[in-house]
Amino acid sequence: MDLARKFGIVIIFGILGIIGGGLAWALSEDWAVVFTFLGILGVLLLAFIFNPEQIVNEMVGEEREEEH
Repeated sequence: MDLARKFGIVIIFGILGIIGGGLAWALSEDWAVVFTFLGILGVLLLAFIFNPEQIVNEMVGEEREEEH
C-alpha cells in the first residue's frame, strides 16, 4: 500500500475519532467511554494500516462462503 493511501486511511479514522469521541462524550459524559472508543478505533486503524490485505481478504472470503 502506498503512502498516500495510508495517509487517507489515517485521515478517515481521525474524522471518525473526532465525531465518535464527541458523540461518546455527549451520550455518556464519561471519559472512560471516550478513551475506550478511541482505543478500539486506534487498534482497528493499526490493523488496517499494517495488514490491509488480510482484512479485505477475510471480508471478501466471508461473503463468498455465504454465497455458496
